[in-house]
Amino acid sequence: MTERFFPVGATYAPLPKATEVDIAEWPRDIGNIAKLGLTVFRLFLCWDRVEREPGVRDFSRIDRAFDLAEKHGLKVIGNVGGTFTNLQAIYPPRHLVYDRHCTLLKPKPDSPEELRFNRFKLCYDDPVYQELAAEFIREAVSRYRDRPSLLAWSGWNEPRLSECYCRHTVALYREWLEKKYGALEALAEAWSTEFPVRFRSWEDVNPQPEASFEAGGYRPFLDWREFTAWNRTCKFNLVRSWIRSADPDTPVISHMCWPGDADIFGEEDILGTSIYTIHAQGKSDTGFSAYEFTTHQNVHLLPQGRRASRRDPEGFWVVETEAGPVSWVHNLVPRGYSPRKMNARDLLFVAHGARAVLRWLYRSRISDAQAGEFNLVGWDGRITDRAAAFGELSRFLNEHADDFLNHVADRSGVLILDSRDCEAMAEAEGYRGRYNNALPNLYNALLHIGIRAEVCNLRQIREGILDGAKALFIPFRPYVDPWMEKVLRRFVENGGALIAESPFALKGSCGIHYEVTPGGMTDLFGAQVYDLGKLPGSDCGGIPAFDFRAEMEVAAGTVEARFADGAPAVVSHAYGKGRTVLYASQLSMAYQIERPFYPNDVPVLSWEQAGPFRRELAKQLEKSGILPKWRISGAGGEARKYIQVVPRRLPDGRGLWFVLNMDDVPREFSLRFDGAEKMRPLGVSAGDETAEFRDGAFNFKLGEWGWAVLAAANGK
Repeated sequence: MTERFFPVGATYAPLPKATEVDIAEWPRDIGNIAKLGLTVFRLFLCWDRVEREPGVRDFSRIDRAFDLAEKHGLKVIGNVGGTFTNLQAIYPPRHLVYDRHCTLLKPKPDSPEELRFNRFKLCYDDPVYQELAAEFIREAVSRYRDRPSLLAWSGWNEPRLSECYCRHTVALYREWLEKKYGALEALAEAWSTEFPVRFRSWEDVNPQPEASFEAGGYRPFLDWREFTAWNRTCKFNLVRSWIRSADPDTPVISHMCWPGDADIFGEEDILGTSIYTIHAQGKSDTGFSAYEFTTHQNVHLLPQGRRASRRDPEGFWVVETEAGPVSWVHNLVPRGYSPRKMNARDLLFVAHGARAVLRWLYRSRISDAQAGEFNLVGWDGRITDRAAAFGELSRFLNEHADDFLNHVADRSGVLILDSRDCEAMAEAEGYRGRYNNALPNLYNALLHIGIRAEVCNLRQIREGILDGAKALFIPFRPYVDPWMEKVLRRFVENGGALIAESPFALKGSCGIHYEVTPGGMTDLFGAQVYDLGKLPGSDCGGIPAFDFRAEMEVAAGTVEARFADGAPAVVSHAYGKGRTVLYASQLSMAYQIERPFYPNDVPVLSWEQAGPFRRELAKQLEKSGILPKWRISGAGGEARKYIQVVPRRLPDGRGLWFVLNMDDVPREFSLRFDGAEKMRPLGVSAGDETAEFRDGAFNFKLGEWGWAVLAAANGK
């Protein structure tokens, strides 16, 4: 293997749970991993497998895995940090409770404090547990840090948000509150929104796990949620510091549960994530449609985790995704994806910036949950069609590793603000999840007019991401704090376009109602929203809409469209060098152009019925000088929703375009974009598929789940 390679592979023994494949079969399996053309595998260094008795550690199985990796020229990702809700591995050794009396995790205030079940979790705020976990992790890292096959350390496998009500965590929470509020009186005043609160000492302060007019106000609930998220981040950073103390050179990756968690840490060297879709289908005997399958990857959320401090600020690793069928323990409902579909999904990850793709698992487990499932190869280790196809994709990615490891987004200047940082408020208010589809629907609608927007979050807004943007869409954000109002105002003053949908800026993030809304920004929008009600019908000034109708009094703004009764439905306003647009309803939620797997009460629109929203987006962006990046023709109207176009840039400025047919039906279509004449096909998914430039456009003939990658020639 050359030094410059693209990590493609799967997880292999030793595994974190259930019974491992017999060690006698490892040489053949790891040899086959290399023969397939894969380049890496991931293994777990599990404390409960290594130290079955206190102080007696047997690393021989892990030694064997490293030896075989080096024999076959493979690289290894070692998962040495936390797993789910633990600081190390998924199951702590039982002797930590027997002999060291480590504290059990208390998920509820009245949870038992003694060991009652075979499976248990420990409180990661227990200093004894921390000391012992640090000792094991440091020893394991020191043992393997100089192995030539070592590629990276995984600091935490799919971290879970574990609330704990034990004495250690509650004490830490009180310390956190004291730093936040300073004095006990200030805390009591902040917490007295629902009813007056008084405390005599910090020992009287306890977590409030819910918000209601009986349980207590929003603020104590929000503080507990904020603390728990902060604590999880601290624990990852703690594990990373243990790894770093023993190995300062090998990168430490995170491993999020899904792309939506991309920004929960920040100190990892490499952002990593799982991306699954079969899990999201539950135990249904049906699956996602092709359109939903593509959009449910949620890969568009990953730019929120971008950090300038990383060695590769824009890249991320997909550390887990489906490798094979689910057919045994999950309600006996067989589900799986074709090899072409899995490869198209993985190339879509690469198109968005994935610098590694690993599947779960190489060989299936042989006992208990997931036995016989998720395997890349056959149960007995034989090579399957999906494994061979994955090897072909690996060879393609490695043939062009320099390109696929270095491309960055070709930015459109269009941002969408994610509202999931408001989830705690949404939970307090009782609608968590109802409006989550506003963001992906808007993202897809922009794609359908040839604009690939970038999703951002509040941290990035604070750090200045708007400085390089031309337009910011806010599809759903009832909660806006005063600091953010100032940032948005400056963005518009400097020439940006701010496009928001109601309800917008009704409250601050702690739940205090502004009364005059949008809070602090009525002059910015040239209108005031003074009431909010149910939208009669599903129309907002000729554009499909859903649920809300904001009553607006227009001042300096311009009414661009009205409801049937003449009330303002769309108001725009020139402010400074920029402009604002405020819609009196939810437009993005209404862009539901296919019946969803999980039913909701949003009407399904045909491609034609959804056209007014696409035209509205194009009109508003054109006013800010933003035109479509590409145009698709020849595929038919609705067929365009299945074609994914991802424009990227290489370090020398050359274009790199990914074009994918994410559908079960073959497609022939043309793609027009500036500079197309300079592009050449880098590769296609099969020999009978084509990507040819003629008549001023690239013309594609792609089979089901087919793809093509285009690159500009050197020096062009």
